[in-house]
Amino acid sequence: MEKQSASGSPVSSLQKAPKTEEDLNAFAEDVWGYVSDSRLNLEYRIKEAIHFLAGDQWVKYQPHSQNFQQHSLDEWIPTPVTNYLVKYFDRIVDLFVSGDMAEIVDSATKDQSDVESAQAALRMLHAEFIRLKTETNLYIPAAGWLTLAGSCAISATWNGRAGRDIKSPKMKMGERNVEKDILSCVDCGYKDEVYLSPTECPQCGGAMVSDKAYALDMSTGMPLKEKYQEQAKDKNGDPAYNKFSVGEIEERVCNLLNWYPMPTRKWEDCRYVMETDPMDLDQLRSIFGNKAKEVIAEDLELTDWQGVHGSSTQSYSGTQSEKDKDRVKVKWLRHIPDKRWPDGLLLITAGDKVMYKGDLDSCDGELPYSFIKYREIPGVFWGGSMFQDVLPMMKRINAIDSHIVQNRKQMVSAQWLVPEGSAISHIDGRSGLIIRWSPSTTAGFKPEKVMGTPVSQQVLNEREQTISDMEEVSGAREILQGDTPPGPETGAAIERLQEQAFRRFKPAISRWRQGLADHAKRKLQLIEKYWDEPRMVRTTGENKETQSEYLSKANLKNAEDMEIRVSVGLDFSDASKRERITNALGNGLLGDPADPSIRGKVLDKLGIEGFEAEYLLDAKKARRTLLALQKGEDPPPILPVDNHGIQFQIFRDHMLTSEYENETEPIKQAILARAMEHQEVLNQEQEQVMAAAEATKGAGDQAANAVAQSGAMGGEMPVSA
Repeated sequence: MEKQSASGSPVSSLQKAPKTEEDLNAFAEDVWGYVSDSRLNLEYRIKEAIHFLAGDQWVKYQPHSQNFQQHSLDEWIPTPVTNYLVKYFDRIVDLFVSGDMAEIVDSATKDQSDVESAQAALRMLHAEFIRLKTETNLYIPAAGWLTLAGSCAISATWNGRAGRDIKSPKMKMGERNVEKDILSCVDCGYKDEVYLSPTECPQCGGAMVSDKAYALDMSTGMPLKEKYQEQAKDKNGDPAYNKFSVGEIEERVCNLLNWYPMPTRKWEDCRYVMETDPMDLDQLRSIFGNKAKEVIAEDLELTDWQGVHGSSTQSYSGTQSEKDKDRVKVKWLRHIPDKRWPDGLLLITAGDKVMYKGDLDSCDGELPYSFIKYREIPGVFWGGSMFQDVLPMMKRINAIDSHIVQNRKQMVSAQWLVPEGSAISHIDGRSGLIIRWSPSTTAGFKPEKVMGTPVSQQVLNEREQTISDMEEVSGAREILQGDTPPGPETGAAIERLQEQAFRRFKPAISRWRQGLADHAKRKLQLIEKYWDEPRMVRTTGENKETQSEYLSKANLKNAEDMEIRVSVGLDFSDASKRERITNALGNGLLGDPADPSIRGKVLDKLGIEGFEAEYLLDAKKARRTLLALQKGEDPPPILPVDNHGIQFQIFRDHMLTSEYENETEPIKQAILARAMEHQEVLNQEQEQVMAAAEATKGAGDQAANAVAQSGAMGGEMPVSA
């Protein structure tokens, strides 16, 4: 491989792609050395923030090892820690992960095919959201990195070795005799192999029936042979099968201490990223097989983050006495396509061995990462962090608390002035202490207690002001967690305060939302590329019922043109939501509350149980009827107690969906016929109402009330006690 400049980038100075294993490994090492030395300040910030968040705050930085160690203070110096950072960290992470974080898919156009494709994409993404446990396994850790370090990187890739195994018959080539159709006599056995026409035997007059015979080779007189496929058998004689994995999407949060992008000022200009992974040798060999047999474990340097439940987080810059003898540092280099690598590059090395070299594992030719910033700093690649602002204040509070503790100890255990010659060598603080001294030997001076000076009120005020400044600078105010300040009493007033406090995080939330949408778009593109086999997709529908169907990439169309959104925002309390519903109902925005369908939906949204008979029971029966008709089964019969308006509405809503359009014609007709039955009953009730109204025309109020109470006007019949 060509020599690289010591001061330049190993990638930019590379004229042509390295070919041999030695050159590839040397290239990976050069890139690793270049990118790992370009961001020492970032690692300082991240490591310090992790120490402080974990409660290990009395630490000092060792430039030679690029790590933090316990502060070398004298034992008598107090080192108290009241970790306010946890409160602000949890509040901000909660803001990022509050609300409904499931994806929203907008179709490319309003064409029916695009709308149906977008609905299929939505169900696929929601099913993957549940399978991958994205909300807890990805979003919460990513929001933690965003708050702690000011940046986070999440990736979505395809693992062809993951997922469930499916079987396909194992086939082999066999040979058999070629057969032809003939006629044979049931009585004398005469065979007609040429004409296949007589119905009676020309020899005995018996019946001729269809039969089979081997076709013969005209030159040799031997039976003709043909090749065919048959399923292979195992040693027990049972059918043999091939097993293979269908593959699955993998998503993860990148550890920024082990994630090294190309040194640049904008993520859009980044052309390559290197990652390191401390991998156990057994795991390495299980993935790469024989290629990893000769890999030797390295002495990986670990940084022990004290206070994190006794665990340790691996990073690889600096020296540490503790070694890991069973692991090796695996390097993953990804580069976008260019003239040296037309399809991009994915290079994996471990030790001095190349584990894999191939095309970039990306669905769109871009790096498979979504990079998100907490705060945009102009001209800087990495984002600004809330911890950068509050860590100096936390240090000041620790210093003040140390002074307060030290002063308290001095006040409790006072110091003494003991005159020379008094023969007093020790004074303890026990009750009833007798101090013997001789005035003649001390020129009349006696031992005196020196009282300590209390902590100045100015120092205590400084501590309170620092805590107030931490809340002001971080933006994580009490109102965001529901702690209502004095003054506002109504839900609307409290909501306005919450919205005002939330606006502080609007830019960060917008970047976070866009990053998650890009991540979801990449997952959808992976589905469109790799979901060859139909898979069971389970989602929860609008009626809170589980829906299952088989979908594959054939159900997607124009996935790259779909718009993906993630609706992340302030998650209001249930009380505020209920207040908004009741206000809308009171203003007449939700319709007539006398309508059982409206009233039932409102009760359902308010979470009020015990009133199912009015709406939910009829709605459930209508859905049971729909399910039976879709399966070709007999539906439940129509009863006199049915609320036909509610059940017809359920059928009408279903008939307006694309699922109804995709049903077979007999099922469509069955659903339409059942809906028409309910419609016919509704028409009869309407005619009855009109007839009753006509009958009471010109009569007094007493007659009209009597007709209404009878139920002829469409109301409910009174129930006698």
